This record gives sequence, structure tokens and C-alpha cells, in this order.
Amino acid sequence: MPGYIDTRGVVAYPSRLSSVPQGPYSHRQLIVDAALHSLGLEVRSRLVIAMMILVAAFILPGCTVLLSTPPPSDVKSFLKAVETAPDSVTLEIFHVRLPAADRELDEELWQAVDEQSVDVGLRRRLVRNGFRVGVLGGALPDGLARQLNLQSELPEVSSERVITDQSANPTVVRRVLQLNRHESATIQSSDLHDKLHVLFATDSGLQGHSYRQAQASFSLRAAAAPGQRITVELNPELHHGEMRNRYAGSDQGIFMVTPSRERESYEQLNLKIELAPGELLIVSCLPDASGSLGNVFHSQSHNGPTEHKIVLVRMLEVPRSEILANVE
Repeated sequence: MPGYIDTRGVVAYPSRLSSVPQGPYSHRQLIVDAALHSLGLEVRSRLVIAMMILVAAFILPGCTVLLSTPPPSDVKSFLKAVETAPDSVTLEIFHVRLPAADRELDEELWQAVDEQSVDVGLRRRLVRNGFRVGVLGGALPDGLARQLNLQSELPEVSSERVITDQSANPTVVRRVLQLNRHESATIQSSDLHDKLHVLFATDSGLQGHSYRQAQASFSLRAAAAPGQRITVELNPELHHGEMRNRYAGSDQGIFMVTPSRERESYEQLNLKIELAPGELLIVSCLPDASGSLGNVFHSQSHNGPTEHKIVLVRMLEVPRSEILANVE
């Protein structure tokens, strides 16, 4: 038998060529054997995968959902509209810009507003910082109704849309919000300022601060109250600095990463008031309070006359839980 000689000893190893079949069909036989061998490996690998899937289906109950197709009723359930919570509150918010020089319109508005509905101590702190707050019930003053463009008849519909300064920068902006009891929303009250100087009046005196990339906003919360009323809470805030990812906690104990700026919250001016259906909460600034916090929130002048911005909040829909409670 031919072999190889080990240099360390006289040991013969079988030749690799000895296992090759001899004859004219030896090459074809090698090809057939290799094909059968690869086919066997593929069959065995498929069997192993099938066994792993079956074992996982019996061990992990959650995997049975992946192995079965949902019935038609489950598929249709994905198309259903999301139901709102029974204690959710729907609010209507208006941003109205009025000429600061129109003192007659300003006086007409605030004569119809009940400013006594705000706590005396809170009202003093608000006035000291240039804010003016009250509740408007009943019919709107004529000047405010004209600014809100409330019409008894629908305007004529035109197929042409012409963009003007008025349509590009409207004097009235309407927004609808739906809030649950533990949710909050942000109402932007000013444009973004590259640099902003703020004076804040406290019981101990004036405090001055400077901010970069600052924007005035209100944090808004709302909850249902007995008698088909709602409780509205407004807290003035200054968002400033660069936008960064920050961790924020939720009521479910989950921390979420949200992009936001630093916040300066003025909790001493936190406003909490009840509104009945048809009533409007009105927040604006005093006419002669330049440099105050209220002026920062509610006054602007961009290459033109100074304008005062008014924020109006009213209940648009009574919570369903309150309706059912009254029916029972």
C-alpha cells in the first residue's frame, strides 16, 4: 500500500489518493457524492430550524400570536377611532393682536371684563408685573367681536386665494386643545428673542435677569369641575437657551427624553380660576408697563406700531363625565 514516511519514525499513513475510486467514472462519482452530501446538510438544517420554532411556540406563549393570523374582527379594531377620556376637557384658545394706541378699544374691552374674579393677592402681584386678567361672560364687546371677525352670515366662497400681509400674519389665531386631567399644554405668547432683559417684581423688590434665545409661554392645565364647569390653570414661563434633550418624568413613572430649553417658571403668578360654559378667560398687559414681565408676554412691535396681544381661553365642550352625572 503506498504511503507517506514520517521523518520521526517509520510510520506509514494511508495515502489520500487511495480513497479515490479508480476507473473511468471516478470523477463523476465524486461530483454525485458531493451533491448528495450538501443536500443532506440542507435537509438537516431545515429540520433543526423547524424544531426550534415548534419548541419556542410551546415554551413562549407570546410567540403563538406571531404564528397565528388575527381574525377579521381584530383587524377591524385597528381602524376604530381613538376614544377620548371621560374627564377630558376641550378648550378653544384665541390669540388676538390689538393696536396699542387704540385706548378706546382697550377701555371698552376691560369695562366688560370682571377682574374681581381673580384673588385679590394674586391680582396685585399680576398688576405689579404688568399683567391684566379677568373673566368675560355674556355678549362680547363690539370692538372685540369685530376683531374676532364673528359674523352672522357666511362669507362668499371664492375659488381664488390671494396671499396678503393680513393672511400671512393674521391678527387672530384660533386653536383647539383637548386635555386630560394630568396633561399640560404650552401656549406661546411671544416670538423668539435673541436677547431679552426681564424685570420681575417680588415682595422684596425688583429682580432683573437677562436671557438668550428666550420665548415667553404659558403652561396650561385644565380639569373638569362640578356643575359642568372647568378649572383652568395658567403659569407664565420663560423658555431660554439652546434646545437640548432633557429627561422628563410622567405620571406613570416613566422618564422620557424630550428636546426643550431651560425654563424660568413664575409660580408666584400662577393663575387658577373656574370657568362656566360661555365664559372667557382674558389675559393681557397693562397699557403703560414697558419693561415689565407682562409687557414681554403681551407686547410686540416689528417694524411698525406697537401691538398688544390678548390670550382668550374658553370651554368648547363640557366633559362627558359631567353630563352623565347631571343626567343620573
